[in-house]
Amino acid sequence: MASWFRKRKKKAPEPIALVGLECGVDDEGDDEERVPLKTFSHRMGPDAAWEPYPAHQCLVIEEAMRARPSGGCVRLSDHLPFEIRWGMKATSSRLRGIPTTRMIQVNLRSTNTRVVRADPPPLPPKSSWTGGEPVDADPNWPTRRGNATRVLRNQWGSTRRRRRRHFVLGPIPGEDEQTRWTLRWYNRENDPQPCGAVSLRHGDVSIHNGGDRVIDVRVAGSATGGFQMVCDDAAARDGWWRALAACVAATRALARKRTIVSGYVVKDLDDGATLTEQFADAATTTVFGKPRTPDGRVLERALSARSSKSGKAYREVVKLIIRPPRAEYDVKKLGPTPFTYVRRFRGGKQTVMRTEFAVVNQRQDVELKCSQWKPVGAHLHELPCVLYLHGNASCRLEALQVLKVVLELGCTLCCVDMAGSGLSEGEFVSLGHFEKFDAEAVLHELRSGGRSNGKVALWGRSMGAATALMCTAKLDPLVSCVIADSAFASLPMLVHDLLDEKVGSVLVDAAMGVVSRSVAYRAGFKISDMRVDAVAPVCPILLVHGSKDTFVGLKHSEKLQEAFKSTATLRVDEGGKHDSRRPDDVLVDCAAFLLDKLVGEPAAVPELRAALTLTRGLGRPPFASSTNFTSGADANRQKAVRATLTRGGAINTR
Repeated sequence: MASWFRKRKKKAPEPIALVGLECGVDDEGDDEERVPLKTFSHRMGPDAAWEPYPAHQCLVIEEAMRARPSGGCVRLSDHLPFEIRWGMKATSSRLRGIPTTRMIQVNLRSTNTRVVRADPPPLPPKSSWTGGEPVDADPNWPTRRGNATRVLRNQWGSTRRRRRRHFVLGPIPGEDEQTRWTLRWYNRENDPQPCGAVSLRHGDVSIHNGGDRVIDVRVAGSATGGFQMVCDDAAARDGWWRALAACVAATRALARKRTIVSGYVVKDLDDGATLTEQFADAATTTVFGKPRTPDGRVLERALSARSSKSGKAYREVVKLIIRPPRAEYDVKKLGPTPFTYVRRFRGGKQTVMRTEFAVVNQRQDVELKCSQWKPVGAHLHELPCVLYLHGNASCRLEALQVLKVVLELGCTLCCVDMAGSGLSEGEFVSLGHFEKFDAEAVLHELRSGGRSNGKVALWGRSMGAATALMCTAKLDPLVSCVIADSAFASLPMLVHDLLDEKVGSVLVDAAMGVVSRSVAYRAGFKISDMRVDAVAPVCPILLVHGSKDTFVGLKHSEKLQEAFKSTATLRVDEGGKHDSRRPDDVLVDCAAFLLDKLVGEPAAVPELRAALTLTRGLGRPPFASSTNFTSGADANRQKAVRATLTRGGAINTR
């Protein structure tokens, strides 16, 4: 019996099931006509030559990785014992550390292991370009050129490569259209041959703001994860960021009309990890194991079991952050469709219709419910759009408070139930940390789906205001402007204010640590990451805040105005609270801000103010007959949230 246990081998992971493609394909199969988009190779050792896989096996690997991009395994053939593993599954009994290519081939009989890689396409063909200004026949495709420092980092975050390069974005005469969405870099400005390039097609790359003078270029499928562009100053960073983001947005819109192929995706000459770095990565993973995040289960059990006021306060504060009361409503409460509205500024009657659509946030695989109002007879792709982002424990109904203002400007209004709120999918909310990806997904749909003319403004309140600022600063530099109503400067500052009223300033730091670890354990994000005052939006911002806001104090917007400097303007609603409807004079200022920054008619601002000053009830929707109309973020819902905190002891109501 003992010998039987010694001979028993560990069961290999089961290969995933592929839809429309069998895992085992014979050499003479039916896939000869299909050409894989990527090719793969393997080698026996660090100094051995790479051996390419046949085309039909590359198809098997490609389809499997598309089905499970984070990690998995697949058999190359039914009659061959070879299995490909990638991502977090790229380990075996012979190779316990994940290689830099994040792919291996395992012999299921002998457990012999080989490193596998995704082959980079060849360098772009050599052209006659000698450093002159690139020519672009289509003005919709951005072009830019200039010098910047290209930085590569290792898995520990330290700098591995740092090279000065000359970057060129845009087409080059005499080459195919794929150069439209290709970013190239050269050793010197007048070099005819680039030393590297990357495709800016949607899905191949994502562009993010990396902070002071830094742009993060994250390349899909790259062993190094991408690279950073360090520009000479903040103005150059903003220009490059807008140009790269506009190129990605153009490919997304083009892909809706026809199939486009990837541009050139090649590695720089110094991209590959050295042999020493490969051994260091494997040794670190083998000796120290996988990096672990702080486990909050011990604190979670200890604090949840407490029946004292401090235990209740802790639980209610955590609940307020990641799982507030979900707003439940009927879509019919969004109002009739169509309806007629008489405009004061543009003049005349117009019929407005509401359409419903859904957007999938690919990062979290969550379906988001959206609504959009537009004038009947007008084309969506000809009008600018205002995207409204609701607050905590709210929903799309909140957008009805600004519907009349947006219709006066001749724009369309779009609103969304963010993940974990309203009728959308999702379990937790994060007060803007994950919601910024919801806003990014809707922005992509508004631009590439023909639902706007490309000009989009963000209008958010409370959590939605923080989401709008984070999305603009980190993900989307193409937003025209932002109206942030009752935004908080940072989530640690907000939680500090809630806890300080109960536990006192002496113990608040310890309580902050406990709440932060619990939120990270339950919802998967750190409170310290939500620092709105640490980001730098590149568009005009109008900050709106009530002077008597006791939930998110006025000091939050004052701190944001100080952090954003010349890009932000603060409008204080005297006597306004966190859950109160904004008066007409504040909404007129918001309408003037949108007319100037979004519509692009600054000369018409005095006429707009004169027309809307005589209008009463701008905060009510056009079809509301009662002045007591309330939205999803009304006082009753906010009072319920506050009452929950008060019962838990987190807020002192004296």
